[in-house]
Amino acid sequence: MTLSYIFSLILFIGFAIYFILGMYILSLNTGSKLNRLYCLACLSLSIWSFCFSITNSAPDYETAILWRRLASLGYGTVYSILLHFFLILTERTAVLRNKWIYVLLYLPAVVNVFAFGYSDSAREQYRLIYTATGWVNISANGWGDVYFNLYYICFTTAGLLLLWNWARRSKDPVKKKQGYLFMLSYSLAMIAGTATDVIMNSYASVKVPQLAPVIVLLPTTAMFYAIKRYGLMGLGKKGKTEPGKILSDVNMDRFIKIMSFVYVIGGMLNFATQYFFNKQAPGFGSILLFSLFFFVTGLVLTIIKHVPVRADVKEYVFISIMLASILLIALSYIETASVTAWSAPFIVVMLSVLFNKRLMILWIGVPMLLTQIYIWVRMPEAMVQVDGSDYLARIGILGITLWLAYFVNRVYIQRLEDNEAQIRFQKLVARISGEFVKVSESDLDNKINELLELCGEHFQVDRTFYIHLTEHPKSYEWCREGVEPAVDLVPRLNGGGLPWWLNSSLQTDLVQIMDVDMLPQEAGAEHEIFSSYKLKSLISVPVRNKGKILGLLFFGSVKAATAFGQNHQELLRILANLLSDALVKVEAEREISYMAYYDALTGSANHTLFKNKLEESIRSAGETGKPIGVLFIDLDSFKNVNDTIGHLGGDEMLKEVTGRIAGCLREQDMVSRFGGDEFLIKLAGIERVEDIRAIAESIIQAIARPVTVKGQEFFITASAGIAVYPGDGESTEELIRNADLAMYAAKEKGKNQYALCSSAMKQQVLEKTLLTNSLYRALERNELVLYYQPQVSVQTKEIVGLEALVRWNNPELGMISPAAFIPLAEQTGLILPIGQWVLETACRQMKEWQALGVQGIRMAVNLSMVQFQDRSLLSIVERTLSETGLEPECLELEVTESAAADGDDYIVEVLHALKELGVSLSIDDFGSGYSSLSRLKTLPVDRIKIDMQFVRGISNGNDDEAIAKTIIQLAKNLKLHVIAEGVETGEQFAFFDKNRCDEIQGYFFYKPMPASEIESILLNMNPLPAS
Repeated sequence: MTLSYIFSLILFIGFAIYFILGMYILSLNTGSKLNRLYCLACLSLSIWSFCFSITNSAPDYETAILWRRLASLGYGTVYSILLHFFLILTERTAVLRNKWIYVLLYLPAVVNVFAFGYSDSAREQYRLIYTATGWVNISANGWGDVYFNLYYICFTTAGLLLLWNWARRSKDPVKKKQGYLFMLSYSLAMIAGTATDVIMNSYASVKVPQLAPVIVLLPTTAMFYAIKRYGLMGLGKKGKTEPGKILSDVNMDRFIKIMSFVYVIGGMLNFATQYFFNKQAPGFGSILLFSLFFFVTGLVLTIIKHVPVRADVKEYVFISIMLASILLIALSYIETASVTAWSAPFIVVMLSVLFNKRLMILWIGVPMLLTQIYIWVRMPEAMVQVDGSDYLARIGILGITLWLAYFVNRVYIQRLEDNEAQIRFQKLVARISGEFVKVSESDLDNKINELLELCGEHFQVDRTFYIHLTEHPKSYEWCREGVEPAVDLVPRLNGGGLPWWLNSSLQTDLVQIMDVDMLPQEAGAEHEIFSSYKLKSLISVPVRNKGKILGLLFFGSVKAATAFGQNHQELLRILANLLSDALVKVEAEREISYMAYYDALTGSANHTLFKNKLEESIRSAGETGKPIGVLFIDLDSFKNVNDTIGHLGGDEMLKEVTGRIAGCLREQDMVSRFGGDEFLIKLAGIERVEDIRAIAESIIQAIARPVTVKGQEFFITASAGIAVYPGDGESTEELIRNADLAMYAAKEKGKNQYALCSSAMKQQVLEKTLLTNSLYRALERNELVLYYQPQVSVQTKEIVGLEALVRWNNPELGMISPAAFIPLAEQTGLILPIGQWVLETACRQMKEWQALGVQGIRMAVNLSMVQFQDRSLLSIVERTLSETGLEPECLELEVTESAAADGDDYIVEVLHALKELGVSLSIDDFGSGYSSLSRLKTLPVDRIKIDMQFVRGISNGNDDEAIAKTIIQLAKNLKLHVIAEGVETGEQFAFFDKNRCDEIQGYFFYKPMPASEIESILLNMNPLPAS
């Protein structure tokens, strides 16, 4: 091979590299303008290099000048494309918004192509001379050379300035490295190219071919390094294979891309073997045409990769094109019995094993066998001379086969590894999922730590950690042996030390940093922190629930930069979901537990938790012998607060009071909101009862301080009762009950104080309990009886009325006074059935006496305040009158002064309704309350009864006589009858007679008597009617 062909071969290799590199860069990201521009630049360089390769070894001047002119498509445009590429690379895209910049960029390139390639004067721009190294162009120093050199220098200098300024101004260390690398390699290439193409051939005696296209491989190599090292212009995708398929969609695209490269390389190989080594037939045109066939086939395969059709259709089209082309190649060399090309079909056979359909192998194999049979028939014998071109073709085919065999092997190994990884991954997820299903608050930390360790070991990372982003952040970390923990990174992360990372986590599903050195400029804080912990690579995913971020889950690599694959990302998302479910489950359990043991309003312990803790303290005190104090606190007159500022304001006050109580307690004590405005307090670890008194006093004083709610200042007090273990009880119920008892004693003593439980209190409660229990059975056992006390006219001294008084004749306790059991009946609600029984019995008795001839006497029955609150009172009275047959005017209902004068409007309405029935109404115990006279005159009453406390003081020289006179005068002015009750002496009677009181009631005339006794008196007053 001559020297000219050697230089041509070097230029041809440059062409091959540029063309393949351009296709590769474009395949990485066809949508990127940067990738497309770089591909165009490589295409220009490949045209430049190919045309120079043909020119250098052209057989004559005309052929040389033709290819030299065609080369203008390459060298005439490449500098414009490169400058455009540098503008985008260095982030000067704002300049490109002006459309005229494109004219400045590409108009000189158009002029170059026209002036040096297609104009009539283009031939004049070249001075080609033939040397031992091939055709060399000697500069004529004409206007063309001046113009091109000026274009070349200006555009090259502009590109270098852009790269220098980009590297100098950029704070991103990766961009800075890339900028200086490109600037250095580009500068060296331009200097070397200028030296060989211009200076040596113009001024030196030794003439060499223009090797500038080959020299530009220097910045091209730097660019390829940046792609691999820093991911410039995007790296290829990674994909998982679907179950049942050998090739994933991504691998299928990669496979098609590789085959398109194979065809392009095959075309280059064909041209190289035929042009440079086989200088006999076929001619140059045939070689070029057949090589072009390979190029077109590769282009078609590339287009197929981007066609949006089903994968199986794409496979059939792809294999059809390959099969047709391989058969055509075999047939093209039929004259030599395909002595070398016969092995090409083995490439297709080998690749067919990648497809999922076995029919594909049959479909491929049959045409190949038939083709070989056809060649055998056509050329049963052939004498073939094997030369360098054949050996080169064989080497090329073998190289391609080995390359494809490596790809097939890698696909199968990757498939096996994917299967094994998927099995391990599924087992891992199943194990973690099974553990998290059973997770509870008590073992949550252990489960998370176990999860991090399993994941770290599974994916061979150096560090895994989870940061729980709550009000008080908590971190979990697992580190491989020899790796320094980074737990103190957590406060910096939550405290705003990593703003870019947190912001990215909020905006995206997953944040991945393949190399910490590649962090963007705005992530300076992150770069500093991660570098200080020797982190090389990081990937994180937020743990979310309903859009809220609960925490961040991280994988980290310390020993080397790692590209976290799809499996890492998938596992992180699955783990994030599992963690989210577990955290939500634990939080739900925590909320349920909180609701079960804590008061929703104040956050203090509820009754259940208080009892549990009190039982624990009792068990502990049983061993130590130390007393336990139980305080029952009730806020005094809290209803007034609710009435003033509403229940929401009342709730705010309860929260404040709870806080004040808690502030008086020790760590081992507990406060519980028992309900409403009541609180329970446990005082454990007490040495002396005096200590309980001191704490109780401090609580009373703390509550008594003014409270501001809704801008209003309130003064509120509390009453507290204290029970002490073991004297006041040895169980929770006893202690709480006795503390409650003591609290009521404190209220009775005047409120705003505390009282200790005593034996007398407990005895009183015991008696009250026994009495209450007996009262429930009193009606059933007919233990209640009515006594009747006559009401006597002062003027006539005749009986004008009777008051029915209930008595309780208990078989064990004897006759019990109403003052003892009526309050109990009111508290328990028994007053309603008792009151109804009294009313019916009295009315029925009165009707019986009327039947015996007793006339002109009314029956008075007392009504309790509780009875007035009963909505059925009116119907009960009406039904009783109807059933007994008693006339309404013979019935008088007595209501206390407080009920009549201070009750709500409903009671007034009931009184009017009762009056409409025809019954008489009287106010009992008049003078003992605080009646409003304006309210009194609106009540439909017939008489008032002077309270006996004023009657007893008459004739003792005190103010009672004046009060009694005033009440009588008031009644007369209001046209009401007045009756004095409790009259026991002649002096008292004389006083009321003198002051014109209408009636009296008391022991002076009659004591309360049972029906049998009073009946004879009534009959003697009113003789029986004649039969």
